[in-house]
Parts: sequence; C-alpha cells; structure tokens
Amino acid sequence: MQRLLEHVRATFLSGISILQNEGLRPFIQAGLRELNLNHRGFYYYLNYLYKQSHGSYRTAEPFTIVNTDPQRIRYRAPRDIDRWKHVGEVRDGNWDYSSRTLEDSVKYRSVVDRFENGTPWKETDIYQETLERLENGETHWNGCRTVDDLERRIDHVERLYETIRKSGFKSQSELHSESVKSIVLSGAFDRSKTDVAVAVGRDGEFLFVDGNHRLAIAHVLGLEDMPVRVVVRHARWQNIREEITSADSKDELSDDAVRSLSHPDVRSVVDQNEF
Repeated sequence: MQRLLEHVRATFLSGISILQNEGLRPFIQAGLRELNLNHRGFYYYLNYLYKQSHGSYRTAEPFTIVNTDPQRIRYRAPRDIDRWKHVGEVRDGNWDYSSRTLEDSVKYRSVVDRFENGTPWKETDIYQETLERLENGETHWNGCRTVDDLERRIDHVERLYETIRKSGFKSQSELHSESVKSIVLSGAFDRSKTDVAVAVGRDGEFLFVDGNHRLAIAHVLGLEDMPVRVVVRHARWQNIREEITSADSKDELSDDAVRSLSHPDVRSVVDQNEF
C-alpha cells in the first residue's frame, strides 16, 4: 500500500507540473498514458477475477511462469490475444493453428539482424520504420515520440542483450524479488517488469504473444532455457492439465496425459501429485 501511495503522489505532482508548464491537452494525454500503461495489469487482473466468478467463463492460473526452450517457440498466437486483457483465459476452437512466424514482426527481425548479422541499428527495418513514423508525427516502437526516444530505445535493447549474454535469462520475479502477482497489483505496472508471454495450443505447443526483443535475443544467443508467462490455454490442453491435477496415480491417466507429463506447463502439477 505504501508503494502505491508513493506512486500516486509522484504521479499527481508530475501531472500538476505538466498542467502548469505545458497546458491542459498535454496534461490529459499524460493522464491517459498513465492509466493505460501503469495500471493495465491491475485492471485486467480484476477482469480475470470477474470471469473466474461467472460460470459462463472458463479460466486457468493467470500468473503461471514456466521454463521452456525458446528454440521451440517459432509461431505467433493470433493478434487478438493480449498479454493482459486475456490473462487466464481458456479458449476452444482452431485459434492455435497458426501460420504466423516470428519473422512477421519487424521488431524480431531487426533484433536478429542487429545481433546475429552485426547490422548497424540505423540500417535495420525497425529504425527506418520508426523514423518514418516519427516524421509523420506518430508514436512507434514501444512509445518512441522523438529521435532521442529512439536512441534511448536502442540503448535499452543493447543493454538488455549484454545482460542476457552475461547472466542468462532470468524471470522478472527473480530480477525484482517480487512475484508476478505483486508486480501487477502494485499499482505501478511497469512494462519492463513483464516476462515473455505465450499461449499454449491443444497439443502443448507454445505460441508467442509478447516480448519480441527478449525472445529474439534468446534465439540469437542459442539459449536453451527461458522463463515465459502463460496467458491463454487451449481448452483441450487445459483438459489434460486438469486430468493430471485430479488423478491420484499415473495409472489413471489417458495416453495424452501421460505423454504430457514432462511438458513445462504440467511439471508443477506433476510435482504436486508426485507421479
């Protein structure tokens, strides 16, 4: 609570300064950005709790962090899956039959181009695209509004690469000594404190949702282990997880469930049941 009050106070003082020095319109714009960026995680957690309490919705754990081989993540989830808006959802249907590759993203391609091929940032697609957007008065690449913002974004990605190269991939909970839930509910939601987000298809395939820079870096470095946060699960996959959860012994499990026992999204359940 103290942290939340401090954040509210700092935000209030910042808002007053913007109002006095820049005027009403920048003040309103800053307020909207604050609500959208810093409290989105809190809002969508409340949304998850609402869904959980209504029988017409099916949900699963909203803050699950699992470790997997990033080299196994090669396809993207549908664009309509949001890392926070759909947290904890269980979906049926064919949404997990994805043909969208990671290379469809200019962010992903550019990070690979930079660190695998040694291409200068100014020659990457993301840099050129962002410059063009900025010239048109648009915001691009994680909120860049000026060339200075663009240079800071580049510095951030360079530092991120060096950190992961030297120290490996750590979850945000490890880095900040807080649980994922605590980070989200702090009231000061920081996008830099979010893990790579994935969805899980019917057969247990991980589909990428969010975190282009970090996943691209993991691929370039050839890392074999990376923490990811599960956002959405396919209904058939969730059925398997629930089957394992409710079983008293391995002998009770279906063939599909037995084959899934070593899956990263099932390991915690397996450990709990001591199969």
